[in-house]
Amino acid sequence: MQDVFERMQRIIADQFSVEPDEITLETAFEADLGADSVDLVELVMSMEEEFDIGEVQEDELAALSTVGDCVDFLNSKLDR
Repeated sequence: MQDVFERMQRIIADQFSVEPDEITLETAFEADLGADSVDLVELVMSMEEEFDIGEVQEDELAALSTVGDCVDFLNSKLDR
């Protein structure tokens, strides 16, 4: 799980211009990072590419509101 979190930290830090150590599992995309729907789509595209998980479905995307949600989601996809 730590590897997935660290990779997500790098992706998010790059996309939102924040320091990786400012990103925790509790960081909320909208409330803490000011993400809008376009930002979230770009983030998901980066996740799909980085982790080679295929296309994230719209209903799955709706459940991803924090970094921890993404890490849990990715771990479930990678464990298959």
